[in-house]
Amino acid sequence: MHSKGALNLLIDYGGDSSDEDNPGPGISVKRLHETEGEEFENSKKVKRLPVPNIFLSDDKTTESFDDPLLHSGKLRTFPHERGNWATYVYIPYEENEGINELIDVIRKCTHDVDIKKTDNFHISLTKTIVLKHHWISLFANSIRTKMACIKKFMILFDSLKVYCNEERTRTFIGLQIKTGYDSLLKLVESLDKCLSEFNLPPFYENPSFHMSIAWCVGDFEEELKSLLPQLNRQLHELMDDFSQENWYIYVQYLLCKTGNKYFQFYLT
Repeated sequence: MHSKGALNLLIDYGGDSSDEDNPGPGISVKRLHETEGEEFENSKKVKRLPVPNIFLSDDKTTESFDDPLLHSGKLRTFPHERGNWATYVYIPYEENEGINELIDVIRKCTHDVDIKKTDNFHISLTKTIVLKHHWISLFANSIRTKMACIKKFMILFDSLKVYCNEERTRTFIGLQIKTGYDSLLKLVESLDKCLSEFNLPPFYENPSFHMSIAWCVGDFEEELKSLLPQLNRQLHELMDDFSQENWYIYVQYLLCKTGNKYFQFYLT
């Protein structure tokens, strides 16, 4: 698509012209000559826009600023760079009444800590890694091939546990799994092979599979751990009050989020 300033054509609506110069009814096009000294008579009336400062500067690089206030105090674990896509693979979980009630209980028990609800419930199967844009399709195809031989399975949740990220900038409360560990481990082993093809880091050794349901900014691991006995008693009461469907996942597919794109991979 060309900008107006790039066209060496004058469009004159309603004027007379020959068929050769007129590409359509009602529009007359007069070609401008490029002969030296010949100028369009109205060119002096056209005011050129100033060149943006970014093109006048000697320094062509720009540094992105990450403001934690724009996303609930979260800090990036690595800087954003053009062409790099933050990516991870996970098992999704749909929000339900039992989980929401459990989060309300957690907030009441942790009134001294600013507990926030997790945006999207899921079980991670890879770390958040960085993909180059031209790797995305190849990475997705590699996952799809390896997932085609893994069977669907069930995950049951059991108890609550506290986690802190590697940078100690956020603390999480997650639901640990009771069944499905071996199947999850098989998924991770297959995904690690996909990651190795791109020289990307594997998942954690001896992973503690869980689904984060609440979090807070900062390192509150010890404070929240001290509340676990009370929170787990409340959890088991809720498990009795709400149907079993609130506390399990039937894993039929995985999702991969890379930047603003999503890929779905079905199990057999």
